Amino acid sequence: MAVYEERIPQVKQQRPRRRGNRKLVILLVLFFLTILIIVFIRSPYSKVQEIRVIGNDIYTTEQIITQSGLKKDMQFLNVWENSVRTNMKPLEAIKDVTVSRSFPGLITLHITEQKRVAFWSGQDGSRYALLDNGYVLKQVNFAKRVVDRPLISSWASPELLPHLAKSLSKLSPDVLAEISDITLTPTVYDKQRVTLYMRDGNEVRSVIYKLDKMMNWYPTIVKELPSNTKGVLSLFEQPWFIPYGAQGAIPIQEGQEQPQQ
Repeated sequence: MAVYEERIPQVKQQRPRRRGNRKLVILLVLFFLTILIIVFIRSPYSKVQEIRVIGNDIYTTEQIITQSGLKKDMQFLNVWENSVRTNMKPLEAIKDVTVSRSFPGLITLHITEQKRVAFWSGQDGSRYALLDNGYVLKQVNFAKRVVDRPLISSWASPELLPHLAKSLSKLSPDVLAEISDITLTPTVYDKQRVTLYMRDGNEVRSVIYKLDKMMNWYPTIVKELPSNTKGVLSLFEQPWFIPYGAQGAIPIQEGQEQPQQ
């Protein structure tokens, strides 16, 4: 009996076909992913719905958006930062631009511009910004905008503008806002002498290469002057003040703390 049982061939158990099931699952997943992608592309959520600009001062929001090449209803996923940077290069006052995306459909352009330190006044009434790198930006006419920086006039030496821009860029915002006009008034001994007309009625005389150090003292020095007295303040090695209509000079006391820039 035992011999007979050994002769009977044993039926092999078939294993479940897992490979076929895996392929089917993968195909189904790919199919549904394809459907989802097609639905997303055709939906409003796949398109740019809003473009925001942050950090711009010299250029308007409309100018930046137009130059960037971005438009509403373009594909949200087709916005590339490198392309935007390349498009923005003709705008000479822009130092850098970064792009951020917020779902759904919001693109934000973060703009970094050169700092405006003064205005260059043209003979035709135009007004252009002097940037902190010494470049006079003639792309934008500020004639109709508020004058919130010093106005440069009677300046016969354009080669000195980069030096002036560098000094002005180091002034505190409060001091820079107090300067109304800047005029180049060279002498035989010093070609970099300038006259600054302040908004408080005083007149300051100094040199370009000392402006960044001497002018930051201005708020402190004004407090030491006689009350309700306006005049000429000379800021060279030793500051002194001459009231309008007076003959003698008033020396400025030394020893004040250096203001923070």
